[in-house]
Amino acid sequence: MNRINPWFIVLLVLAVLLIVTNGGVGGPPTVSYSKFIDLVQEQKVERVVINGNTADVTLKAPEQVQVVEPRSVLRPGGGNEPAPITRFTTTLVTNAGTPDNNLLPLLRENNVDIRQEQPSQWFGLLLTFGPVLLLVALFYFIFMRAQGGQSQVMQFGQSRAKRFGRENKVNTTFSDVAGHEEAKRELVEVVDFLKNPQKYLAIGAEIPKGVLLVGPPGTGKTLLARAVAGEADAPFFTVSASEFMEMFVGVGASRVRTLFEEARKSAPAIIFIDEIDSIGRKRGAGIGGGHDEREQTLNQILSEMDGFDKSSSVIVLAATNRPDILDPALLRPGRFDRQVTIDLPNLKEREAILRVHMRNKPIASTVNIEELARSTSYFSGADLKNVVNEAALEAGRVGKTTIDMSDFYRALDKITLGLENGSLTITEDEKRAIAYHEAGHAVTAAVLPGSDKLQKVSIIPRGRALGAAFYLPEEQVLMSKTRLENQLVVALGGRAAEEVFTGNITSGAANDFQKAMQIAKRMVLEWGMGENFQHMALGSDSGPVFLGEDIAHRKDFSEHTARLVDEDVKRILDNAYRRAKDLVTEYSAAMHEVAQALLTSELITGDVVVEAVRRAQGSPSPSLSK
Repeated sequence: MNRINPWFIVLLVLAVLLIVTNGGVGGPPTVSYSKFIDLVQEQKVERVVINGNTADVTLKAPEQVQVVEPRSVLRPGGGNEPAPITRFTTTLVTNAGTPDNNLLPLLRENNVDIRQEQPSQWFGLLLTFGPVLLLVALFYFIFMRAQGGQSQVMQFGQSRAKRFGRENKVNTTFSDVAGHEEAKRELVEVVDFLKNPQKYLAIGAEIPKGVLLVGPPGTGKTLLARAVAGEADAPFFTVSASEFMEMFVGVGASRVRTLFEEARKSAPAIIFIDEIDSIGRKRGAGIGGGHDEREQTLNQILSEMDGFDKSSSVIVLAATNRPDILDPALLRPGRFDRQVTIDLPNLKEREAILRVHMRNKPIASTVNIEELARSTSYFSGADLKNVVNEAALEAGRVGKTTIDMSDFYRALDKITLGLENGSLTITEDEKRAIAYHEAGHAVTAAVLPGSDKLQKVSIIPRGRALGAAFYLPEEQVLMSKTRLENQLVVALGGRAAEEVFTGNITSGAANDFQKAMQIAKRMVLEWGMGENFQHMALGSDSGPVFLGEDIAHRKDFSEHTARLVDEDVKRILDNAYRRAKDLVTEYSAAMHEVAQALLTSELITGDVVVEAVRRAQGSPSPSLSK
């Protein structure tokens, strides 16, 4: 029934209404009562079947009779004259609207065969209430489709969680999850709690009520939950937090109750709630307050996890990328006892993740997975999967049978910068400015100590970028002030090169300024690296507003302090720009060589820049100026 098109039902109802209204399709025509009496008196009527106030009349021979309905009874071969008929219907009512008491004697006098039938009561009721019943059935069908199936009609409060068990077990295991070893150890313990609860109860330990998976989007929180479902020899219920919400008040709380009741019947069991921040936000922080449906659903979750009933043996897993907006009552021990951080993968974890996604693909032997891992700093697991898939698409587009390193380079360029914009028209002066701009970034990065390794430089327009320099970042846990200042010099090297070598400046440094401003502000506000605030963290005031309480947030420092912050930020940026101008002037020979190579080839490797710097220095290695 779910496969029937609703529009078919609508057309069917309209057709039935049309048939009922018009008295059917293809039935005998209707003749006036006076004409019927004339035919009886002329002894042309053979039989009359009386049914209530209507009569079905059969003539002895075909006659051309003026009919009332339908009006288009024409000759089969065409023409405009009515066709002869041998059968018709009529209403046994005179022109005055009263029954004719002389009809039966008249029929007997003219030797007409008379039959009387009792009208069907059910047929009359069907004609009366049939269209209404069809409309009710139509609305029932549409309502059922909107609720996702016949079994869910009028069951708003029922849980929509999917259940996995021994009969439909998830195939994902911890071996399919690369990296995140600490998180996997925590979740392995959760699985062990369910398999061997007596081992922990014997020593007096309580099984944790909940585990919250916290991390940026795409880091594998849901994948780890699937691995738990595959490893655990226990029922696993999974649901998205948004599925608790409905347009009807109280539905969310009812679904929460139903979900936990089903889990307790199958205990020990695991419930996984994805994107719990959609219903777990802080209560009472919205503008205007109020007791809304979301808060009622959250209250029910809090009560089910650790309410008055302490006998629950259900473990709740939840995932979120915004733990800062969750209600404190949800995060306390007894509800979510543990918070497992799923952070962005490091270098070794990226290698392992890339190998997992490459294992079913024809990868060429020349592919350097370690270099790919270095080229994808700050990529999440989902990003890495996308890189491998884009590389496969690139290889398939040109008809290759294996995926080589060039395919991965093109995939990275497409993901980080966008598609090549070959239709963009660039003048020679603009192209020269772009070449010197990118040369400024590349040369300063090659000269300064501790800078990220330069991989390649390009002036091919991609997306909104007219050129780009690609690096292999060296991951560090702590960032020193010297390294941050060198990053500012590299970021401002493009604008400095424009000013020194073209005598003009362009709008191409907008993104460089944004990155430099962000680094400088964090140095002053968060890391205490400004001259006026060397041992203070003033905090950042540029975060997004998610809750009503943030709108009324007041800065923690005065206007005078804000002016001092601006002075420190400006001083840091001015010093970095001054150093960038000095460096590109000192290595002017390397700047001209790199810019000319870019104008000629549009894409050069980092080795070309390093060799140009060495020749400009006149030594085996460039001097590492500060």
